Amino acid sequence: MAIALEDIVGTSVDFQLPENLTIANVHGLHEELEALVSAKGNDHINLQASAVSRADTAGVQLLLAFVNSAKEHKIELAWHDPSEKLLTAASVLGLENALGIH
Repeated sequence: MAIALEDIVGTSVDFQLPENLTIANVHGLHEELEALVSAKGNDHINLQASAVSRADTAGVQLLLAFVNSAKEHKIELAWHDPSEKLLTAASVLGLENALGIH
């Protein structure tokens, strides 16, 4: 039985976080993040976070739920250029280590 290359090598996905990571848009973002975790073959997700200019508690909590869900599905996450606003929000909430964003 031959094994196809795609059975060995997983998929790496880039995901751009929105400018406003706030309660106003967590519902739609939640659906997008859940789709990333649920998609077959996604084993590495690159979170592009440089555009985040606003982040509130609800937005950071959503990211924490996403990080935990990704861990449960054995998906690796990498943060790319997180904005100062996002880093500050995570730090104020004491979640930078839990998010792996420090």
